[in-house]
Amino acid sequence: MSYSKSEINKLIATLPKGKSSAINAPDLAMKLGYSSLPNQEELRAVIRFAIDSGFLIGSGKSGYWLIDSIEEINEVLDSLESRAQGVCDRRNKLLESWNNSNPKKQSVKLHLNLKP
Repeated sequence: MSYSKSEINKLIATLPKGKSSAINAPDLAMKLGYSSLPNQEELRAVIRFAIDSGFLIGSGKSGYWLIDSIEEINEVLDSLESRAQGVCDRRNKLLESWNNSNPKKQSVKLHLNLKP
């Protein structure tokens, strides 16, 4: 999905600078006029679009913010890497379980890992 420049500008203007000032997802969604229901799908979509467009938006347990330091970008990158590896680990476990349970119908998929 694509968002207008004004929607992205409103998001950026609403986000605080720095993790210590993060805004939680329900509050941010309400300020932007999106649903504040549990998953905030539209909010997350506009944030992904903004990141894809080059904006530095951090996220964590405390909410969302504009990244403003090398420490913050490194922390966000480490968090994303850890989450991605967790997805790979679950995928690999499913692959192993399938192949162990179905010796005559083995998947040819390979294990995926982010870390060497």
